[in-house]
Formats: sequence, structure tokens, C-alpha cells
Amino acid sequence: MKKAAWMVVLCCLLGVTLAGAPPTLTLLTPQDGAYWKIGSRQTIIWNVVPNFDATVYITLWGYNDANQLIPFGVIGERAYKAGNFLWQVGDCPSRKVNPGNYFIRIWFFYSGQKVVAGNRNPIHITSNWLRRN
Repeated sequence: MKKAAWMVVLCCLLGVTLAGAPPTLTLLTPQDGAYWKIGSRQTIIWNVVPNFDATVYITLWGYNDANQLIPFGVIGERAYKAGNFLWQVGDCPSRKVNPGNYFIRIWFFYSGQKVVAGNRNPIHITSNWLRRN
């Protein structure tokens, strides 16, 4: 009987611990090193586990003249359940996007915590379809 009672207590504690953990957010596309042409339409895809209601904000990050990584701004927002956002590459309301190396970051708030995912290595935004070496 004691063993069964301890199992119930342990299961309850595990459930409380897991319930308080923030969801896992994963950026699936673009993959690191992708080449996207300015003006093309590309799909940004993510996954969130477990399911709940939230808005995902999609942001573009790039380098300034001092080679510092800075936010270029929000390029879109979407209900997280959509799992994707169609972006016309280069559309960023707060800054001009020139060819170069960029990062996509997606995020949402969960219980007052910011949950973030994104590229570890940059994507390459080009003015043509050819890759530059």
C-alpha cells in the first residue's frame, strides 16, 4: 500500500513539474545556410510542443556597419498553431533589407517567459539566384 501511495505522489509531482515547463519551440525552415532571393516568397516553418494558444512573432536579425548583430524588426506574426508564415523576402517594415547574412528568430510569451528559437548560422539573402562563394 505504501508503494502505491508513493507512486501516486511521484506521478503528481512529475505532472506539476512538467506543467510548469515552457513549451518547446523549434524553427524548421529556413535551415542554416539557406539562400533566399530578395522578392521571392519563402515559407518560415516552426513547431511548438505542447499545444496551447499563443502568437508567434517572426523577426529578422542582421549585421550593422560595425558588424554587430541587431534586430531589423518584426516581419510577421501568426497564431502559433498555423505553424508557418509566408514571407516575401526583403519585406521588413522597420528597415531596408540588402543582400547579406541574416537570422530568423521566432518567439512567443508563455507564463511571462519569452520562448525563442532561430537559426544558429545565418541564411543568405541575395539579389540573384546564384550562390556567392
